[in-house]
Amino acid sequence: MSLLEIVLAALVALLATGLLVTSILLGVARRRIKALHRRLVEQGRARPRLAIPTASQAVRGVVGTAIRVKDHGFGGALRGSIADIARWADVERPDLVRLAGTDGIVTIIFSDIQDSTALNDRLGDRGWVRLLARHDRVVSRAVSRHDGHVIKSQGDGFMIAFGSADEAVAAALDLQDGLDGARGSLADVRVRVGAHTGSAVQRDGDLFGRNVAYAARVAALADGGDVLVSDDTWTRLESVEVESVETQEVELKGLPGTHRVHRVVRSAS
Repeated sequence: MSLLEIVLAALVALLATGLLVTSILLGVARRRIKALHRRLVEQGRARPRLAIPTASQAVRGVVGTAIRVKDHGFGGALRGSIADIARWADVERPDLVRLAGTDGIVTIIFSDIQDSTALNDRLGDRGWVRLLARHDRVVSRAVSRHDGHVIKSQGDGFMIAFGSADEAVAAALDLQDGLDGARGSLADVRVRVGAHTGSAVQRDGDLFGRNVAYAARVAALADGGDVLVSDDTWTRLESVEVESVETQEVELKGLPGTHRVHRVVRSAS
């Protein structure tokens, strides 16, 4: 056996051991989360949370990150885009039926940091990582407060689902408020948010894929600091106190015809 074969065999054994350990740790974590969830249910305080990934999902994530680092550098691997996340969702087709309201409708929002590349260059990679951690905490608080579910996150971008349009828009506005009140480097962050509401279809994913693309297209039209919603989302708002300060007829890439979108803010009253 050559030296190269010995090295490769050792690497394979090391990876296999790492995968086994990861699988065991994830299993323990899942059991602890289930036990905690049961206690919260008994206390009437349960909220939906992100699922702990399986071992294979964890490995895919590590490999995917390694590839992004190789192709785009460390900073590039930590920058996501609405288009990238939408493409992932369209391929993976996560089951959103369980997240939908009683009418089978789900509201999807996309968010990402505007001009993230320039911000990363100015802060450097270490500063950018610290900034992302603070940004993610603001997003997580807003999502948790309104019973949202993070479907996918990549770098500075998020895809989040809500059972109602009211909760989705309220979370988006809370996110913007959280950033407006931030200090330090986070005060320079401007996040664009777009929302769309539609049926959560499980079979074949055709309609689900369209609604993901629709929400992503709406978000791509937003400016930093904006919450932009489709007409489908706007017409479903009932309890959240917002007003439309601008309505536009726009074209959305890949979607025929023109579409009405609204820039919303909290009501002045």
